[in-house]
Amino acid sequence: MKLSTKFMALLMALLMLVSASALTSCNNDSGANDDTTPAVSDTTTPEVDVDTTTDAVVEQPAQDLVIVADGKTGARVIRNEDLTVDDMQVTYASQLCEAVKAVTGASPKIGTDWVKPGTEHDHDTVEVLVGYTEYSESLSVLADVSYGEYVIKVVGNKLVVAAYSQAAMDEACRCVKNLFSTQGKDGELIIPADTYITGVADDMLDALPVYEGDTFKYVYSCGGDGELVIVNDTTVEQYNSYLTALDSDGWTQYTTNTVSGNYFATYNNDKYTVNLGFYDYEDAVRIIIEPLANPVGLESDNVYEKVTTSQITTLGLEYTNSAGEVCANGQSMLIRLDDGRFIVVDGGFDDNSGSKAGDLLVAALKEQSKDYLKAGEKITIAAWIITHTHSDHSGMIIDQYSKFMGMNIEKFIVNFISETEINRAANSSSTNETLTTGSGGGWRKMANVAKSLGSHLQFVHVGQVFYIANVKMDILYTLESYAPKVCNAFNTTSMTIKFTFDSGDTFLLTGDTTGNGMQIAVKTFGEYIQSDILQVSHHGATTWGNDSGTISAYRTAAPETLLWPVGTSKYEANTEKSYNKVLFAVEEGGKNANFKESLYAGLEGEQVILPIPYSVGNAIEIRK
Repeated sequence: MKLSTKFMALLMALLMLVSASALTSCNNDSGANDDTTPAVSDTTTPEVDVDTTTDAVVEQPAQDLVIVADGKTGARVIRNEDLTVDDMQVTYASQLCEAVKAVTGASPKIGTDWVKPGTEHDHDTVEVLVGYTEYSESLSVLADVSYGEYVIKVVGNKLVVAAYSQAAMDEACRCVKNLFSTQGKDGELIIPADTYITGVADDMLDALPVYEGDTFKYVYSCGGDGELVIVNDTTVEQYNSYLTALDSDGWTQYTTNTVSGNYFATYNNDKYTVNLGFYDYEDAVRIIIEPLANPVGLESDNVYEKVTTSQITTLGLEYTNSAGEVCANGQSMLIRLDDGRFIVVDGGFDDNSGSKAGDLLVAALKEQSKDYLKAGEKITIAAWIITHTHSDHSGMIIDQYSKFMGMNIEKFIVNFISETEINRAANSSSTNETLTTGSGGGWRKMANVAKSLGSHLQFVHVGQVFYIANVKMDILYTLESYAPKVCNAFNTTSMTIKFTFDSGDTFLLTGDTTGNGMQIAVKTFGEYIQSDILQVSHHGATTWGNDSGTISAYRTAAPETLLWPVGTSKYEANTEKSYNKVLFAVEEGGKNANFKESLYAGLEGEQVILPIPYSVGNAIEIRK
């Protein structure tokens, strides 16, 4: 947490007053040093506090903290007011209270860092400050803590437990519990004034410079072993200053992008990739660090030879299973590019109920490439997009990937929810469906599928742009834009992507994006989401509790052509839903002045093909 210039000047004055404290490291089991504990000290080295209402530095003598005496405690454990009950720091606060009680028999009360506006918090009460509280004692310590580091330190009458990430807080709390155990006894707990314990719990986050001029919000666990740092109340100037900090720390800029007042950039070093963006609508910066990623590819590197014409195909998947049940929904699409390669979207159902989705996709790929592929040449899929891993979208490729062994699949484009976040969602009352680590038809299996096919998973992020032959792909929404809220439904993990062809035709792919995701996409990009062709989200079935979010996105997208990934049995019913009706013409009760046509995928084996360049009315419908 970096502070304001005025506050930093005050802290510089502090450095001239405070003498160095001995460092005590609390390591994990790989380098255990848990027997090292600070001794009770009689030191009177002054600590400081900052009166934020007067900007005055107030000296406070360092002193041993009496948390419990004679079996009683007036101490409190303080956590950030803005956290929800699902946040781990709420759990940490409870755990530390329990740790005090286990050692002493007395339990501190839990409070938050909220204070009445215009007033200052109580500096005299003995308190344990957990995580990123707004108390000046926490801020003074956090000013020098990296995103992957933790520090436990006595400041005035506070024991500051400072860390940003869950990994660092896990380690910090382990160290604090150990501290309580070694310093406490029945009826008494006194923490030495010179307590100072520090360590790095997350090397990847530790590699990031700390963002200056922000209000720190959250460290969030991303899929693909990435981590997201969210900072609020920031500016474009501070964002640019952070890019300079990355340059100074030895990071190399790979790409930059500006869309609708939002600024995005990608940086690499020899171990990690950083993707970051300034979101104009919320004055926030989101910084994602992940293991060194495959490059998205530069526009200047996109050189190709035209061998065919482009087209968008949506495949009908509705079928009746062996139990006589109609299986609707499902999504399988392919985009043929001018250079003869393909982009595949999802692929459809698994084969547990008798779906033929795999065979249908293979047949379509072969049919559409037969006129230009030379003898011995493989069908090439430049990108296979998995919008999300519900089984009616990703089940086929997971179960039937062997059908594609003879093809060249360059990459799978994905953004999956992390196991940390899916578990948090599964335990939250704010989710609209039951989520477990098994949700999504086997999302953890996708890496093995890609490896088996000689390919890889490319985790993508908002603001990234892919140039593939004659199409530009803008990533407009992933779950990371919804963070740090708890995922309310698995469909909230679905990506939204805009395709722009060299012909000028635009196509908005929404997968199963919920109303929450659609709302964020339109808030972020505004009129940039406008597209000629729209894939209706979630088969037109439901918005998962946010109709207005979907409506706002649809009204902004204002497409001429609607593509429905749904079969005959559901099409007419779904067109009548209020949030879908806005897509139609005003004279039909809708809100879309651009509307021209509505096309649905149909039964298993049917197809709808849109030749690119596309003119309304020229769709090729292949019906059974």
